[in-house]
Amino acid sequence: MQSGISASSELHDAFQAFTSDDSQFALPVTITSESLQPQPAIPFSGSFYSSVPKLQSVLEPKTPLFLLLRHSPSTLVALTYIPSDAGVRAKTLFASTRASLVRELGSEKFATTIFATEEEEVVSEKVWRERDLEGNGVQSASYTREDLMDEKERELDAVRRAEDEARHGTAGRDVGTGGTLGRVSGIFAGGSVNMPMPVDDDVKYALQSIEDGQLVQLSIDVRSETVKLVSADSNVSPNDVASKISDSSPRYAYYHYPGSDVVVFIYTCPSGSSIKERMLYASTRRMAVTLGESQGLKLEKKIEGSAPLEITASRLQEEVNPPQDEGPKRGFARPKRPGR
Repeated sequence: MQSGISASSELHDAFQAFTSDDSQFALPVTITSESLQPQPAIPFSGSFYSSVPKLQSVLEPKTPLFLLLRHSPSTLVALTYIPSDAGVRAKTLFASTRASLVRELGSEKFATTIFATEEEEVVSEKVWRERDLEGNGVQSASYTREDLMDEKERELDAVRRAEDEARHGTAGRDVGTGGTLGRVSGIFAGGSVNMPMPVDDDVKYALQSIEDGQLVQLSIDVRSETVKLVSADSNVSPNDVASKISDSSPRYAYYHYPGSDVVVFIYTCPSGSSIKERMLYASTRRMAVTLGESQGLKLEKKIEGSAPLEITASRLQEEVNPPQDEGPKRGFARPKRPGR
């Protein structure tokens, strides 16, 4: 989905001046009067990493912003910052304009694009160093991945490992939330040896009776480790799916695509979710698929995203009617994360 917003002549002039002056570190860009407008450029204060904290001066609470950064004299980075607590309209507007910004200024000029939802992802030198290490696939002599992690980051790394294990079908493990989570070959059933997570009866009924255009959403009660029914909305158009899904807590959703016999499994896990939530959901998402299949659903189409905004109408359409050269079956269709 594109917003139709284009770069102003002022932005083109500012960008030309920015690219011609190696002393300039960052060019902030915002959306004003339905066009992309530049803000004053930010000069370097030493190296790239020592200049990163200066970006704090242009960030405002709940306000999205584009940042064009000079990582080195010949390397530009386009960063889109959309705070997790920004308004829905602002989130949608900036998310749907980021591709246009890079395209109009010249995609060949940018080495990479990055999407950030937390202020720390923009202004932290440590985060940038870690991002660069991951992007280059190497570790420098002075900084290793372990050196760059604090306690919270180690917890997040554990979440990523749990997600990778779930994605590749490896066995689950105790994640410190009071229960044992394992990969199963059976079905969800309270008290079952294979599935030690109870499922409320209304969950099973909602899945068994899902209708054309209906969106059924499930959550996990972290305290009791019970699968709960969040909602079963009828007559939901593909354009409205994202707005129905929580942007603050993980969700498992089952969407009966209108006018078809396809039910799409959707897993979302916002960056603002708690560590326990993220680990619990990451470790059990394949079991959520098994749950749906045990209630008679054929879940060949699966999408996952870190934010509901990624679950667009076009993405759903692509899953239901994929291009011929991609074939009819796909695994978890995770949108490619910018800057990785």
